[in-house]
Amino acid sequence: MNSRSWWHCWLRRMVLALFLGATYAPVVMIFIYSFNRSRLGGVWTGFSTRWYAELFQRSELWKALGTSTLIAACASSLSTILGTLAAFGLRHWRRRTRDLARGLFSIPLVVPDMIIGVSLALYYHSLAIERGLATIIVAHMVFGVSYAFVVMSAAVKLLDETLFAAALDCGATPWQSHRWVTIPTLAPSLGVAWLLVFVMSFDDFLITFFSKGLGNDTLPIKIYSQMRFGLRPATNALFAVIFLVTVVGVAVGAWLSYRRPNSHLGGTISP
Repeated sequence: MNSRSWWHCWLRRMVLALFLGATYAPVVMIFIYSFNRSRLGGVWTGFSTRWYAELFQRSELWKALGTSTLIAACASSLSTILGTLAAFGLRHWRRRTRDLARGLFSIPLVVPDMIIGVSLALYYHSLAIERGLATIIVAHMVFGVSYAFVVMSAAVKLLDETLFAAALDCGATPWQSHRWVTIPTLAPSLGVAWLLVFVMSFDDFLITFFSKGLGNDTLPIKIYSQMRFGLRPATNALFAVIFLVTVVGVAVGAWLSYRRPNSHLGGTISP
């Protein structure tokens, strides 16, 4: 290896190390300080696991976590369904009209959350709509449908229509063709769209804050309300648990995809 190749290799490794450090160093700090004995989140006084035991006694955090999960699951499911239907509906439109509709669907992706949140709050107020879980879910669908549409429009564009036609020729009904051919073929993209919207919804703060009304605190809002007293070690423990659950879920999903890459093709169509 000459000196120039060695320099390029060293530079690539340094860039990779800096990127990984900037990305995962805060996560490592969360894990470290979740074992901090002190009640002050930023002052290390010794090792202790007491905060993981206390975590199960913090009912307000678990309630906020449940609220965030419920909202994210509903918003991601509805957004994925609507985004998929929109992708199918626009597939056979004229090019100009289709491009215009796609542009309208993409606007929420670039509009600041502050504008969406304030406009939704004014909209709910003008119609005298009482804000609660339903208004939060609808608000998250405003941007969730856009993300789902972007993912599903690319998948639908690559979908081979002859597979659906072949299923019809084999005696399947349109519903059976969609069930056994279309949905399994689009399953990976549907999963990606659902997870993307779920993460965006679970992590959202501004739009949720303007749409929630009294109560219905999600986990980001509950954590923010506690920040005036400092980040508590029990909160660090909760973050560590959520991160580990997320990593395990991703690993299991990747393992299932690797073990059963063509499982959706194994079914039969029963007319």
